[in-house]
Parts: sequence; C-alpha cells; structure tokens
Amino acid sequence: FKQLFTEMINQNGDFSKIKAGLKNPIKCYVKESYPYFLVTDGYFFVPAYFTKEAVNEFHSKFSNVNIVDLHDKVIVLNHWSLEMRRVNSAEVFTSYGNIEIRLIVSSFKANLQEKLNPTRFPINLFRDDEFKTIIQSYRHKAIQVRPFS
Repeated sequence: FKQLFTEMINQNGDFSKIKAGLKNPIKCYVKESYPYFLVTDGYFFVPAYFTKEAVNEFHSKFSNVNIVDLHDKVIVLNHWSLEMRRVNSAEVFTSYGNIEIRLIVSSFKANLQEKLNPTRFPINLFRDDEFKTIIQSYRHKAIQVRPFS
C-alpha cells in the first residue's frame, strides 16, 4: 500500500497517471470490518470504501455472508481506484495533514477458505513517518505553486 499511495501523491492525486503495473488486483487481509473496514498488506492498513455496485455484486455471489463477517479473512480487490480527499485529520484517523487517500473498491471477492496468520501487527499507513514526510512535501509544493496573498 505504501508504494501505491506514495505514487498517488507523486501524481498529484491523479489516479489515471499511476502506472498500469500498480493497478493489478490486490490480495489483502481484513484487519477490521466494523466500524471501519480496514485492509492490510501485512505491513500497513488503510480503509476500504465499497461502491454500491461492489456490495450488490458481493451479496449476489455470497448471499449467506455479511460484509462485516469478513474480519480476519482474505479478500481480493479485483477492480479498485484511489482518490485523494481533503478531510479534517482531527476527525479522520486514516489521514494526515488533512489529506486522505481513499481505496475505492468497485469489485471484490472473498477467499473464505484461506487463512492468514499475520506475523506482525500492521500500522496505520498515515502514521508512518516516511509517508507523513511525503504528504508534507506534497503540501509544501502545493503552497509554493499557490502562495498565500
């Protein structure tokens, strides 16, 4: 996630400019499913936001499974995108410097039989010092382009 989210910042929040090689399906572990749906790559966790279509498709394929029951399960994000949003970081814990990058899931499937035993406790990507520095650099460049009057 760190490489992907860093690339999103380096492309000024334009998902269409991210290299095609980074847009492959993502196999991830569900760290938490309620109140926030958090997925992890084993190192960092980020929130996943599902489109209505993704939820409907999931319910049509897995009618006996509720999305909140996916806690501690493996899912594959087949179609997804990223979007950069301005938020209040005092209210959104998966943000830094009032910037949040959202993982928008359009299609996914659950691997209900696959079990993972994480060997480490993943941390919030937005609390990683290196990633926070990347966001600070992005904000600094944005201020230089549009100085205060």
